[in-house]
Amino acid sequence: MAETSGNTVTFDEVEAHAQALARAMPKGPPGWASHDLTFGQLRLLFVLRQSGPVSIGQLADILGVTDATASEFVDRVERRGLATRIHREDDRRVVDCQLSDDGARLLAEIEGARQDALRQVLKLLTADELAQFDHFLQIMAERLSASSPPSTSTQGGTQVNLGTPPTTPARDAGGGPA
Repeated sequence: MAETSGNTVTFDEVEAHAQALARAMPKGPPGWASHDLTFGQLRLLFVLRQSGPVSIGQLADILGVTDATASEFVDRVERRGLATRIHREDDRRVVDCQLSDDGARLLAEIEGARQDALRQVLKLLTADELAQFDHFLQIMAERLSASSPPSTSTQGGTQVNLGTPPTTPARDAGGGPA
């Protein structure tokens, strides 16, 4: 039986509509994808922008990897000119990593692509529909904020516990992510 949202619309129907919207969006990789970065490397760049400059040890803790793996991530993005290493003035043995100007430009490009895609979808709505959509987003944000304790994460983001996701045939059969 499909889980309902309180009215006659099921979560499965909402999910299907979201998937149909995704299929209708223009295809093809965004321009920034030509940098051929892994998810871990992109995550590193976002962490450096939010927290940098940080030491390799701090990066390893934030990313949940070993110091050696964090150092390899930094090596790879540094070779591409997206991050730099600097020695601390107070202790030359400690090397901090920071986002380079090219790395900052890449992240701005990524965010610009995301914003352009959102604008493309939202321009399909009338002014009244856009106001309603914004109202629903505000309601969801307020309710999530009220139900979530503040995060103690060093990453600066708020962690949201969404509880048990609605069941779908793919999840029930073990065919989808949990």
